[in-house]
Amino acid sequence: MTRAAPAILSLLLLAACHGGDPARGATSASPDASRADQRTLGRELFELIDRAADFRASHRGRYPSSVAQMGIDSLTPATARRLSSSRDTLTVTVEFRRPAGHALASCTGGADALEGASLNAGRFPASCITPDGEVQPLELDTGAR
Repeated sequence: MTRAAPAILSLLLLAACHGGDPARGATSASPDASRADQRTLGRELFELIDRAADFRASHRGRYPSSVAQMGIDSLTPATARRLSSSRDTLTVTVEFRRPAGHALASCTGGADALEGASLNAGRFPASCITPDGEVQPLELDTGAR
């Protein structure tokens, strides 16, 4: 037996245990799961955008440079939150930390969400990405009813 034989044997055993099914563990999302994902991501996204607007109002028109600067954790047990900004623009992204089994992986929105929600009964525009990478423009709900 050569030196590489144990390594090759280990790789073969791993491949056999996996079963070779790439979709294993992935579940197709139902319409109810899609609505639940939209509610979860929409609520968090809107809250972060709202807080960033409050921050701007009290910091001479300057958006925060990160969620941490607003005093908010960037990670929750279920989601990760990112914020990027310049003087005039704000982009906030909320994504599921483990997107497998979700209909949406992440959603991104900007400061225009505040105006959209006030004019559209709590619904605002966002760009969402599915776990397979498809981009979907959606209207999310603020969750405030």
